[in-house]
Order: sequence, then structure tokens, then C-alpha cells
Amino acid sequence: YQRRVHGILILLGNLSPTQMQSYDPAKISCKPRVNAALMPRYKNQAVLLVGKAEDYDPAQSTAQIQTSDGMMVPVLMTPNPQLANVTEFFGIVSADGRSLQEISRYDMNDDFDLANYDQLLNLMHNQYRSLFLEN
Repeated sequence: YQRRVHGILILLGNLSPTQMQSYDPAKISCKPRVNAALMPRYKNQAVLLVGKAEDYDPAQSTAQIQTSDGMMVPVLMTPNPQLANVTEFFGIVSADGRSLQEISRYDMNDDFDLANYDQLLNLMHNQYRSLFLEN
């Protein structure tokens, strides 16, 4: 399934058009940025996850992504034959908090510093939580 949001074509995973309405990126006021350790806090919620592709199977539309905290997260992806080395995924955390259903993704530069990004996540979810997160 695919849809246009503000003129941008977004490839969607196995979500129906009705389900996707509640996950429209233009209507979500706050998308928490997470690493693997933070995902269980956001079960069944929309998040942003940045990581490095370690294993990608385009035939199965799945990837193993190494997140900024060095942990591996399985991502069920939208059909697409290409995946950048470092990618930001917008998706829904699974009910068990250990995997992600991709809604859309953005390719990052290969020189993206995951260690610095992990430090940012630590500050965002702890010391400066009130500045970055709604609750």
C-alpha cells in the first residue's frame, strides 16, 4: 500500500488504509526517537529508529538493524529492493517491544555517527525529556 502525504509518496507496509490514518506522519505531533533498549517503552506506538543495516532480505522484506546502542532489531519493511547502509525508520513498535513494522524510511549518509546519536537519545529520554517528549 502506498499513499501521498504533502506530495511525498510514502510506501506503507501491511497496514490497511484505515489503520494508516492513525499513523499519518503529518498528524503525529511527537514521534519519539528510540534505540533498541527504549523500544519496550513504546509498544504498539509510532517511533523513529535509526540504525545500520546488518542483514537485509529484500525477498522477505525484512532486515536486521544494528541500533545506536549496538543491539539488533528486526524490521518488517515495505517492499523495496534497496536499503541504505544507515537508515531512519518511521514505524510501529511490536506488541512485545522487540521489533518494528516500517511505515516509511529515510536514507542517511554512511558517515552518520551512531555513537553521538545514542548520546542524544540518552539526553532526550532522561535529562531533557520535557523538551523532547510529550509525557
